[in-house]
Amino acid sequence: MGNGIAASLVLTVFLLVTSVVFLILISTYTDRTVDASLVSALQVARVKSGIQINSTAQSNGGVCDQYTAQIENIGEILVDDFSELDLIVEYTDTDSVAVADQLTLVTDWSISSISPDNGDPSLWNPGETATVTFTLSPTAKDATSGLVLMALPLGFSDTTYFTCAIS
Repeated sequence: MGNGIAASLVLTVFLLVTSVVFLILISTYTDRTVDASLVSALQVARVKSGIQINSTAQSNGGVCDQYTAQIENIGEILVDDFSELDLIVEYTDTDSVAVADQLTLVTDWSISSISPDNGDPSLWNPGETATVTFTLSPTAKDATSGLVLMALPLGFSDTTYFTCAIS
C-alpha cells in the first residue's frame, strides 16, 4: 500500500510541476506575441510616415538669424504632437565657428501655418504643407550655407540647405 501512495504523490507532484511550467510558458509566449505585434505596428507606422522639405527662405535680408522652411507631410500618418518633432541645424556663425544645434520648439522654432488646413485644424495631416519658422542663435555667417534637418518621432527625417545672403 505504501508504494501506491508514494507513486500517487510522485505523479501528483509531477503533474503539478508540469502544469506550472506549462502556464509559465504560455504566459511568456503570449507576452512575446504581444510585444512582436507592437513592434510590427510601429514598423508599419514608420513605413507610412514621411516628410519632405520643399524649400527654405531667409526671412530678413539684413541679417541671417531667421528662416522659414516649407515641409510637406508626404506620409500617411497624422502629426498631432509637434513637441515630438526634432529640428536640427548645422551652419557657420559670424565668428566662423561651426554650430550644430537641436532647436527647441516654441523658443527656437514653431509651425507658423499649415496649408491647406481643412480637415483637422492645427493638425498636420498627410498632403498638407507646414511652414516652419526657425531662429538661429548665434546668427549665420554671410555668404554661407547651412543644413536643416527635421525628424519625425518614428525616425523618418529629411534635410535640405539654407543660405545666408545679406543684401
